[in-house]
Amino acid sequence: MHIRNFVFGALGLLAMTLAAHLAAKDPPPATTTITIQGMHCPACAKRVETKLQAVAGVASAQVNAETGIAVVTPAPRQQLSPRLLWEAVATASFKPLKLQGPNGTFTSKPKT
Repeated sequence: MHIRNFVFGALGLLAMTLAAHLAAKDPPPATTTITIQGMHCPACAKRVETKLQAVAGVASAQVNAETGIAVVTPAPRQQLSPRLLWEAVATASFKPLKLQGPNGTFTSKPKT
């Protein structure tokens, strides 16, 4: 009887430890999607991608010239500035039309 109680107690402790460990994991980063006007070729997309990857806190940026869409992923525990992302596209000489991410949806240059 004592062994059975010990086994069930140990299993309960193990389950609680595992649940706490899983809860402590960082959630997957929230991406930001930017609709961009004026890209015509892979070189255009690469130019925008390079500017976006230079923004503080960006882990990766994938830009597709055919769809006019950029997807930006933040580094772990980083929150990206919508304004800096918008400006990065503009400094690559393209026009951002829409920016949608964890901080909201913008159709003009964000204030922050």
